[in-house]
Amino acid sequence: MKLCLFLDFDGVMHPQPYRGNAFCQLPLIEDVLREFPSVQIVISSSWREHYDLMSLKRMFSEDISLCVIGTTKFYDPALNHLSNPVTTDFERQREIELWMRENASPDAVWIAVDDYPKWFEPDCPNLLVTSAASGFVEHDKQSLRDMIRARLI
Repeated sequence: MKLCLFLDFDGVMHPQPYRGNAFCQLPLIEDVLREFPSVQIVISSSWREHYDLMSLKRMFSEDISLCVIGTTKFYDPALNHLSNPVTTDFERQREIELWMRENASPDAVWIAVDDYPKWFEPDCPNLLVTSAASGFVEHDKQSLRDMIRARLI
């Protein structure tokens, strides 16, 4: 079974608001991901508006960058409503679901790490919420491990 990890940047990789400490929390996430080399990474951050995939991959360590396979599209209900009638609520989750339908195998599962739970359905079981003020921190590592393990079984 494939697992796709959807990563936000601001409020996850570094505190939000951004204060010049870009990706200061990335080593913590990479520590966990090295334990699960089959996990595929998809960028769901708004940084995808400003950087192409190759530039985004260079923000990761070389070994982890090999696991970065794509970016989500911005969800546009005007374009997507005919094939998938959903509301415009929970936009980040809709973008992830759209990416999964278009790119993943039917048995693939997903996890998202994001600091903004309002972009996801309430109590979304696939979401690890970080504190925007700190980003991904040491205690989030075990939560991410547990989520990955539960889905890879």
